[in-house]
Amino acid sequence: AFKFFLGQTIIHIITIYNLRNKANPWVLIPLMVMAIPVLAPGFMVRPHLWTTLFFTIFILLLHKGLEENPKILLWIPLLMLIWVNCHGGVVAGLGIFFAVTLTESIRSLMSGEKLNQPLMIAFVASCLMVLINPSGIELWEFFYHSLSQSRNISEWNSVPLWGTEFIFLKILTILFLITLFLPGKKQSWKIVMVFLVIYFGFKHQRHTILTAIVLTFYLPLVLSKGLILWGENYSHLFKTGNWMVPAQLILLVFMCLQFLDGYKKYSQNQFKILVEPQVYPSYLIQFMKENEFKGNILVPFDWGEYLIWKLPDSNISIDGRFRTAYPETIINWNQKVYSIKNPDTKLLNQYPTDFIVTRKKVTPNNYLANNEEWIKIYEDLIASLFVKKNHDAILKDFNNDRFIHPKNPPSYSFP
Repeated sequence: AFKFFLGQTIIHIITIYNLRNKANPWVLIPLMVMAIPVLAPGFMVRPHLWTTLFFTIFILLLHKGLEENPKILLWIPLLMLIWVNCHGGVVAGLGIFFAVTLTESIRSLMSGEKLNQPLMIAFVASCLMVLINPSGIELWEFFYHSLSQSRNISEWNSVPLWGTEFIFLKILTILFLITLFLPGKKQSWKIVMVFLVIYFGFKHQRHTILTAIVLTFYLPLVLSKGLILWGENYSHLFKTGNWMVPAQLILLVFMCLQFLDGYKKYSQNQFKILVEPQVYPSYLIQFMKENEFKGNILVPFDWGEYLIWKLPDSNISIDGRFRTAYPETIINWNQKVYSIKNPDTKLLNQYPTDFIVTRKKVTPNNYLANNEEWIKIYEDLIASLFVKKNHDAILKDFNNDRFIHPKNPPSYSFP
């Protein structure tokens, strides 16, 4: 319910802004239909939800402050204060704020205009406000250290340029490039901001949500003006006012259909999180629990939280908290073990480990096959389990085929 409310709030903010600024519904509706699937990954149950909301509000305040009433910009420092105490995505907001402030300052100096004082005050105040957090400036030192390090995490990978992956993001980007050639004056701060979010959106998949938010504030209005120029002979069809109510109804129907689809999907599961066995090692966990395997478990990064929850009596090598909870040595070791075809004994013994869980689709079939200290004792469609050979009781049960193999499938519900 919280995610649904948050999603509706964000879509409402974007839609109302565009309609109040005379965006043509003929343009707005298809753009929103394409943008919503790009936004969807931003609504997983995680702290990033706050950044999705605060980033939308921040972009709204920027537009209204720079286009309507400059005093509105003075609300941004308060937003930054709340944001920095909720999620580290405030870095994205402050980065864009810096780029916009710099662009507007250069434009003012080159055109001989006065500097935008509310903008300058709001930016400086925001820089001070983000220091008001439990860790103070140390939080920003952590951000710098964390963001400057490489990550072997799928959501930090780049967006593939060729192919149909992220197709709606690519279409929205192409539409933006087309707008650069449309007649009419372009606001430099908007162009810089859009280029910035497109760059980072394609560089890191996790930023595509922010790219979509910025594009939905920019594209509808610019393309609406282009539609007016293109459709001068059909102006009676393209009048915004004639289609305002139908557009709102269509968007409402679209959102209701999405809600009903989600309700149908999750009501069958009593509104619990659905754990798909082809994504998470639910069969492996069931096997380990039935046989009472406990100890230090080396796991792939994406499965860490799941194993922590399901196997509370074991120590898990890593999870999604990443650098907020684990030292760099542990992170590098965990990545190295899985990036090498046949990790040697010295590497595996760097930290005390009893079990190794592998993801089959990214692990060679002969992984650890020549290692004299480890043996594979379990395998299913997505995961394998290795145990150190010094566990005599486990090896004895394995050699005598005395492991318990559950006959019933695991629950698809979480928790």
